[in-house]
Amino acid sequence: MLNLFPEIGRQARRLKPSRCVISYATDQALIPALRLLVEQGLITEPIFLAPRKLDGMKLFRKVSSMRDSAIMAHECRKNQEAELIIQGHEKRQPFISLHLDGGMLEPQAVYVAAFYDVRRRQTFFGIDPLVALAPTLENHIMRLNVVGPFMRHLLKRRIQAAALAPIETVNPKLPATISAAVLAQMSVRQQFGNFLEVSGPLDIDCALSKVAAQRKGVESKNSGSFDSYIFPDTNSAYFFATFLKYIGKVPTIGVLLSADRHLLLNSTPLTVSERVAEITLGLIANNFYKKTKQRGGYDSGN
Repeated sequence: MLNLFPEIGRQARRLKPSRCVISYATDQALIPALRLLVEQGLITEPIFLAPRKLDGMKLFRKVSSMRDSAIMAHECRKNQEAELIIQGHEKRQPFISLHLDGGMLEPQAVYVAAFYDVRRRQTFFGIDPLVALAPTLENHIMRLNVVGPFMRHLLKRRIQAAALAPIETVNPKLPATISAAVLAQMSVRQQFGNFLEVSGPLDIDCALSKVAAQRKGVESKNSGSFDSYIFPDTNSAYFFATFLKYIGKVPTIGVLLSADRHLLLNSTPLTVSERVAEITLGLIANNFYKKTKQRGGYDSGN
């Protein structure tokens, strides 16, 4: 079921069964994927928090509102009944706001979208601020410090990232170009460790096409083959992901990383295989950050 995302599949083999809670489940869209994950031994029987019980919900607890469901979901995690919270309805922004307002989601949370490149047969990532609609340079630095080690953990190699901006040169009137240039210089000095190399500023065509980069006179050895794209704001990230998903038909999944309180958003529409991969990505994130916390921090070396 994980043939589309082989890197995720390899990591999944090392996982022990995890516990999940589905927050405010209003339909059965998640149930086939969850059932497969139970059968594969990746999760135990999930807890469904929902206004009414539907077929396939073996462990059911009734809730009357999204807010009550969010509170109960975090109680489940606090009481060690669940390790991963999964959004069970389609209203993404209210779901994020409830967890953010209640202090259950950190402001520096970052959404990591994973795309599967069928041609290259490998996964690449998009880093979306999401929670911070107008992120500052400080926000970008915090998010890279969170997500960089996780991407390296998944791909098992040095990560090549493109810091995107409207143009490929630094312009003081365009803050995104300054942020991208600073991130690139920080990576040169290995302030993110030696496992993350950032190039920027790059506009989207130079990042995606070596031909475009050469035509514009931009020297970038990784144009057309970056492992990750750092978006200046959530609007650009949304359009990029939507274009790839609906126009390019690129399999797309993601997870919202927030210290040790990760959330799995309801990315719709997904095939059962894609949904299995998305939930597995959340399980891998939980396992990685849990072990990282136990070790006392990230290994900035190899």
